[in-house]
Amino acid sequence: MWLTLFATSFMSFMQLLDASIVNVAIPSLTKDLHVPMNRAEWIVSVYFILICMLLLFWGRMADQIGYIKIFQMGTIFFTIGSLVCALSPTLPILLIGRIVQGFGASMSMATNIGIVAMIFPMNLRGRAYGINSIIAQLGNISGPGLGGLILGFLSWHWIFIINIPIGIIVYIYGRFMFPKEEREVSIIKYDWTGLTAYALAIGTFFVGIFMGQDIGFGNIAVLGTFGVSLIMWIVFIYVEKHVASPLIDLKIFRNPRLTLSLISALLVFSVGYYANVIMPFYLTDFRSLSTTMTGLIMMAIPFANVIAAPIAGIFTDEFNATNVSLCNLFVYAIPLLFLTQISNDSNLIFFTVMLTLLGIGNGGFQNNPMIMGYAPKEYQGVAGSLAALFRNIGMGIGVSLATTSLYYGMSLKANRTVTDYPKNNPGWFLNGLHFAYLTAFIILVIAIILVFIIRRIDKSAKVE
Repeated sequence: MWLTLFATSFMSFMQLLDASIVNVAIPSLTKDLHVPMNRAEWIVSVYFILICMLLLFWGRMADQIGYIKIFQMGTIFFTIGSLVCALSPTLPILLIGRIVQGFGASMSMATNIGIVAMIFPMNLRGRAYGINSIIAQLGNISGPGLGGLILGFLSWHWIFIINIPIGIIVYIYGRFMFPKEEREVSIIKYDWTGLTAYALAIGTFFVGIFMGQDIGFGNIAVLGTFGVSLIMWIVFIYVEKHVASPLIDLKIFRNPRLTLSLISALLVFSVGYYANVIMPFYLTDFRSLSTTMTGLIMMAIPFANVIAAPIAGIFTDEFNATNVSLCNLFVYAIPLLFLTQISNDSNLIFFTVMLTLLGIGNGGFQNNPMIMGYAPKEYQGVAGSLAALFRNIGMGIGVSLATTSLYYGMSLKANRTVTDYPKNNPGWFLNGLHFAYLTAFIILVIAIILVFIIRRIDKSAKVE
């Protein structure tokens, strides 16, 4: 039972690791594949886009045909995608591999929690969820650090090669050890119209951002792409309100505390991804550190996160998740302000301390207890899926916002459009970094305001 938990959790670890580990390899990829920085960032973003588009689909499909079947298929696709990425000689082939990886990761992520619920009795389920969450999130936050260490000794291909034996082992283990599911479904019922509108809304939104980075956000094609995304969101909401079996029961958003908790989680995860995207360039290219040293410095974030998360969990039991999250968001704000003023000779020890505070702030933000705590009993399953969805959308938006604000800040300094690392003008990059972290700070302030509102609603509810 516990070995099965670690098998499924470790697959989630690898898939979330792959979502973040590529960031530290972007400087190497831009050189080896001879592509500008904004094109190389597609390698990160396309993975998130596929997960965001398909996560809800596979979750609902697994309810009908079986969690384990979908999980095992996802393991196969993720492993094949990793092989394609590892052997990729060009950017287009690498992107195809990342699409296959994202397709498989969406299947496994959507079914992971369902498998835990299937194999554990009720009295052990909470502990199993906690272990699963910690292992999975470790993959997300340790990616840049681990990637830096790998790249210090090996080529970027190895960040994908390491997935292959793990994927094979997990699949073989699952074939013999996972419990059998007896589900006979003659007709698969699904909200295909809602799924299509939702997938197109997500896809066109991110495509619009990437196009805007290349040709400018005022371009008619970019504006038209965003227009299509807006129309698809309107269609999606209309369909969900009128279809018999909706993809998402929109009634769940009538709970203001739950809705604000989901939005604040999305914002905080967006801010968290700024470091993954920007810091490898600051340390490797701007400060001329080795990838090994970059990895070691960036490991401060996951180490602090791992320590802060369980401690914050203990405080949550005593003071509730909203109060603990609010305190940690203020801690989070300190390093963000520091990074808006960082220079080319900032002390690396103090810099590492600031990254440690980033990890503490991120780990101490109790998003899952907030979301699940405010969700009514009848919506616990939906709330869990939405928590995963908003987390992944947040990370995807974080990649897009970090790169867009970085390029915009560099372009302001250069008085022309800049979408690559300016080797001959490092001051442009520093200006872009300052601007990017100013936007991150503003996003965090919005998250703090939302949590304040949740806290006020809590107090009003207690008075009543």
